[in-house]
Amino acid sequence: MEKHELIRRMVLVDGLSEREVARRLGHSRHTVAKALQAAAPQGYSLEKPKPRHKLDPFVPIIKQWLIEDQQRHRKQRHSAVRIFERLRDEHEFTGKRRAVSDVVQQLRTEISHQEVYVPIEHPPGAEVQIDWGEAQIILNGQPTTIMLFCARLAYSKASFVRAYVRQDQPSFLDAHVHLIEFLQGVPKIFAYDNLKSAVIKVIGRERSLNKKFLELRSHYLFLTRFCNVARGNEKGHTENSVKRSQSNYLTPPPSVTAIDQLNKHLFERCESDLQRFDKATQLTYGQLFEQERQVFAQLPQTRFHACVQRAARVDRYATVQHEETRYSVPCRYACLHSVIRVGCELVEVIVDNQIVATHDRGTPGQWVLKMEHYLPVLQRKPGLLDSGKPFVKANFTDSELLLRRELEYRYNEDGTRQFLDVLLLSREFEFSLVRTAIDNCVCARAFHEGAIRLELQRLTATSRDQPATILDLTNRPNLETEITGTRDLSVYDALMPGNAATTNDLSVSLPLLA
Repeated sequence: MEKHELIRRMVLVDGLSEREVARRLGHSRHTVAKALQAAAPQGYSLEKPKPRHKLDPFVPIIKQWLIEDQQRHRKQRHSAVRIFERLRDEHEFTGKRRAVSDVVQQLRTEISHQEVYVPIEHPPGAEVQIDWGEAQIILNGQPTTIMLFCARLAYSKASFVRAYVRQDQPSFLDAHVHLIEFLQGVPKIFAYDNLKSAVIKVIGRERSLNKKFLELRSHYLFLTRFCNVARGNEKGHTENSVKRSQSNYLTPPPSVTAIDQLNKHLFERCESDLQRFDKATQLTYGQLFEQERQVFAQLPQTRFHACVQRAARVDRYATVQHEETRYSVPCRYACLHSVIRVGCELVEVIVDNQIVATHDRGTPGQWVLKMEHYLPVLQRKPGLLDSGKPFVKANFTDSELLLRRELEYRYNEDGTRQFLDVLLLSREFEFSLVRTAIDNCVCARAFHEGAIRLELQRLTATSRDQPATILDLTNRPNLETEITGTRDLSVYDALMPGNAATTNDLSVSLPLLA
């Protein structure tokens, strides 16, 4: 470089001729002329590529392999070494591996041109971008993987994050309902990648959409935009939202007792993020969000029912199956046709347009059974009380277990029959009332079917806003409370079943826990 500069200085500043400069410095006149053409020395470049006599006939084959690789999984594409091995083994190539590597690099550059990115500017209310992510939390003391539904407005950068146990379609639909209610309006376009909850099949630039997703779109009347396959950068706002949720909202992993508690935490973090400033406008995200709310479409009058439903036949076990989980229905509906409606948390079974069973969603392989659905079977098959899956101890309350122990202790084998009779009161009363009556009677140490029946009558009267009947002892002063706390037991002998007249006189029910 110093000699290059000296030549230019001697000719252009000192005024010497090119011949004189060449003589003094010992350079050829050609070298001096080249130095005068540019301020810096020009690098060496080939006027035409060096001939590759051994490799040139195989270049079309290599190029075809690389083109075919574009349609394959990225981990199953040809490396330069693998191309060299195939040329050597399959096409009798005798050249060097280095030559093959140079050609592969050159052809790859030609085939896959460098992608150019163009910045995009979204007007207010134009687009919200949506994606799923996952994170680890501590749920009831156990490490648990949860799914994060993340949405971000492209203009204001306001974010919405909600957690779910599953990444399925009911959760996807439910998340949209909560998102739109959070926004208090409907943006024009919802942008997605090709997630299965919305897209059934990708056909070039066209998408075959899920029927339930089409219902959601028709309900809120928004447009959709789907990214090209493997092009997450086309919705970069929500990609950043997923990363921020994982690193800021859930680091360190929060310890919660329920998903609702976690969602409250996420909502508060989304609200606090509205105080962040946008560098381009020097306004907060919240201020930009308010601008967007002015142009959102209005919410429809009704809330979208976020669930999926399908036909299902009740089997002989009085259960219906959804995703390898069985849910019970009352046994009288066994072997009938039904409709199962699945939300993100609840499962409902419908027969003849009536909801006959409601359950919390279970896990794959689980039998979600309610004892009351199978109680009528106990009358014909009492042995199921000890062997039936719906009647395991875990399904009984502490009061019910105590009642059975006391009845069997007092009445031996007849005690089990009395316990069955108590459970079969559900044929006359709602099972929830039967359980309440058992709790009340156990607390009062009244271990008898008759006592539970009396309590059920009182609870039924109370639920209908009818006053409970009070036993009138005006004509029987000997049964009234004694101040001394003692009483001749003969007064109770008159109440035994043998004394019919007395029994008929005292047929009015006495509330146990009035």
